[in-house]
Amino acid sequence: MNLNHFWTNANQIIYGNELVKLTLSVIAGSILGLEREIRGKSAGFRTLALICFGATIFTICSYLLGVEDNRDRIAANVITGIGFIGAGVIFRNNSSISGITTAASIWVAAGIGMLLGIGNYLLAGVALIFALFILYALDFIQFWIDYKFQHRSYRVVFRDDCTVDLLDEQVKSLKLKFNKTKILRTDQQTIFEFDIWGKESNLIQFNQWLFDDKSVLSFEW
Repeated sequence: MNLNHFWTNANQIIYGNELVKLTLSVIAGSILGLEREIRGKSAGFRTLALICFGATIFTICSYLLGVEDNRDRIAANVITGIGFIGAGVIFRNNSSISGITTAASIWVAAGIGMLLGIGNYLLAGVALIFALFILYALDFIQFWIDYKFQHRSYRVVFRDDCTVDLLDEQVKSLKLKFNKTKILRTDQQTIFEFDIWGKESNLIQFNQWLFDDKSVLSFEW
């Protein structure tokens, strides 16, 4: 028996055709990145396609190098590198943080690329379907949650004659909940900084009350 011929055929069975893997990785990354591109996120169509493609390349390299005992070394470094890329798309703006979903999409794209690299097409396809389900279908649930339980941070400047009871009454009448975080008082004005949450429609009414009330000098959220 020709052992070299047997070993070559075994590798083809286990790992499949590298060109197929690379092609599928570009397709999978493009499909995953389409949702981010539509939403105008920092990592979109081409970025996720390249990340998925690159993860597949390094995974293929990990076994073509012929190191039997620690083939996971390159894969582990791929995960580390993806962590740096994902961290670069996360931004903090005051009390809000954006880019976490995009960073998670980068992480998933790399994982799918690695699955394709080892030739596990079925698991890669299932992972892609679940990722698309989370990004597309669960977005409607997220919208409903945000509508019912929207959270905002306010900074409201009142005239000197304002009392905290006035703010409390208005919040309770709109069935909102809030937590006072800071109260500042000067000779001419009183500043309230607080977190408030509830339905979006009620928060719109709260904003309208702030616009109409003459004791409110300014506000921001």
